Amino acid sequence: MARRSLPTWINAPLQTAVAAVLSLTLARLLQLPEAFWAPISAIVCSLDAFDGAAVVARRRLLGTFFGVTIAAIQISLTPHGLISYALVVAVLGLICSLIRLHPSAFRFGAIALTVVVTSPDQGAVWMTAATRFVDVSLGILVALAVVRVWPAQDDADNA
Repeated sequence: MARRSLPTWINAPLQTAVAAVLSLTLARLLQLPEAFWAPISAIVCSLDAFDGAAVVARRRLLGTFFGVTIAAIQISLTPHGLISYALVVAVLGLICSLIRLHPSAFRFGAIALTVVVTSPDQGAVWMTAATRFVDVSLGILVALAVVRVWPAQDDADNA
């Protein structure tokens, strides 16, 4: 008798839930200040896992890295305001374009940048940037691990 796997409409939510719970648990164990970012990243990455998870994860990690770094530099060197915020979002987009990153890298980077520049504790901007990168990275890595160990889907069962 052939092994039957779950249909995608059942499998995807289960896989996403496992990745979210594992990443939240790890973020809490690491005592990250805003642990909710890890499962958010895991959820987003898990939902894309069926379409080349490693490629998508690389884009998100690069975008997040550039976003938090540019945000920390901007907050460290200039007064925060709407014009400086608009400029750093544009600069991030230009950098991503110049180094030929996928638009999703810019999207994730702009989100991370926004989280950092709107943080209430501007005195600890580099710590905020670092923890955002750790949060997002943790979620992405957990999602990739879950995708890797999750039982393979049989396309015939999903029809």
